[in-house]
Amino acid sequence: MQLNDLHHASATDRRKSRRRLATFVALAALSLSACGGDDNDNSLSGAGEGGAGGPGATTGETGGPGPGSSSVSGGAGGSDTGSGSGNGSGSGSGGTVDHEDMSDHCVYGYPPHESDSSPTMKDGPADFFPPGNNDPNIVDTTVQPEVLKWMYDNSWQVAHIEWHAVRTCNGPFGGGGSKVGICDFKQLIPADQNCQTAGDGYQFLVFHRHMIQALKQLWPNHSEQFTGFTKFPTSAEDVPPQWRSAWRNWDASALEAGRIGDEIDKPENLARFPDEGTLGFWLQCNVGQALRGATNMPWVGLHFVLHAKWARPGNTTHGVNNTEANIDNYMFWKLHGWIDNVWEKYRLAKGMQPTDQKLKDDLAAQCREMDTHIKIIKQNLDPDEVNNPNEPLPVESGFFHEKVRPIFATNKNLCSGCHAETGANAKLILGGHISSRKIVDGLVNKPSRDGGQFKLVVPGDPENSWLYRKAAGTAETAGCVESATAVCISGVMPPSGAGPTVSQDELAILRQWIQDGAAGPP
Repeated sequence: MQLNDLHHASATDRRKSRRRLATFVALAALSLSACGGDDNDNSLSGAGEGGAGGPGATTGETGGPGPGSSSVSGGAGGSDTGSGSGNGSGSGSGGTVDHEDMSDHCVYGYPPHESDSSPTMKDGPADFFPPGNNDPNIVDTTVQPEVLKWMYDNSWQVAHIEWHAVRTCNGPFGGGGSKVGICDFKQLIPADQNCQTAGDGYQFLVFHRHMIQALKQLWPNHSEQFTGFTKFPTSAEDVPPQWRSAWRNWDASALEAGRIGDEIDKPENLARFPDEGTLGFWLQCNVGQALRGATNMPWVGLHFVLHAKWARPGNTTHGVNNTEANIDNYMFWKLHGWIDNVWEKYRLAKGMQPTDQKLKDDLAAQCREMDTHIKIIKQNLDPDEVNNPNEPLPVESGFFHEKVRPIFATNKNLCSGCHAETGANAKLILGGHISSRKIVDGLVNKPSRDGGQFKLVVPGDPENSWLYRKAAGTAETAGCVESATAVCISGVMPPSGAGPTVSQDELAILRQWIQDGAAGPP
């Protein structure tokens, strides 16, 4: 199949052809790779391993990852502080340790983007004139250019499409709109499908809060761009100046639904929605859809009409009704922020808090789902290369699990950043949402892709284990011999530019594990 015929091919064929091209390019650039010795660029500029810190806050304030705790921001309520502990070196004195990578933005949040402190970055919307439009009064609004660039660099637009598309795989739409054939990834298809269950309504709320929250963490000084309407807009004065000349009054059904949203904490409105999922269904789904078993539900269609309200004629570039790029639009975040505000007001009225662990866990789960979509997009992954990022892991113990694995996940070493379970560089998996048993199975007596004749781990023989020699900085003197199936890339890993980052104590632990037989969890 010719590469220039990709648009006629199946999603699977397109992935394979793109991967052949990507492999050729990557091999030419291996010596420059930040994760040296890899066959795929795994740098997602912060979007690779998880996403949105804790729930609840509109402040957007984020504490950087640290050895003990980190302050994280959340969704629509007040700020909350989450704590996390971990054994950074993995060389402590016995006992189990927390394997959570302290740089996991799904748990600890994003650090502020460098542009957030730039004197050139602006607040509010950026003007956008749809192509072919000669009327200076018809101006659309996008988020600021720095945010747009980050979104495109990290494939957020397409990941947003895939999140919605995978929830139509078992229905009449069959994943329509997907750019990667997402329905081929059967392990990722959720049981709750689009506007079929209250579970889907809840996931809709959580997923969009994750995105709002992540953007506020990245741009805490400019978080107004991602802050929703404080109330349902009922007049031109409630919207940005660019939209006032186009104001049209709502019909009675939409106006009444907006009033219920603003007054969701009144007893009569709380009674309409027995749980968050039912509320999410009502807020999300299109005109005329009905939730089976729900009674006394108001008119359904708010999400639909809010999108339609801010659709500029001719704007197919960043239009709020263009599903391929609508998150570019400033008004997307105004309307979804209002939906998030309604949800948070409901939660508080029901006695729930932004700090509830269930909400934190659910936000992290949606974050990891989005990150998995990002990896599929950026790395052209096939279905058999992708695990469900939220599948429960077994409870494990043993020397590798308690002593060795934490070495790969520290902020100092960050091995699991490049070698996570989805799209792992050089097909080497050292961390992420995967059991320790599977990590060991992928290491012991397995050939190295960049170590010539060497295997990754040879039980009882650290000096002939490529993983150990790369971490110790002794791969250059190992006598690596290239072959038709393996190259020799002998630089120290991780590539710090200043020699090994793995400490002598950590190396001793790794060496001991290999010397004692490289056993996995019992």
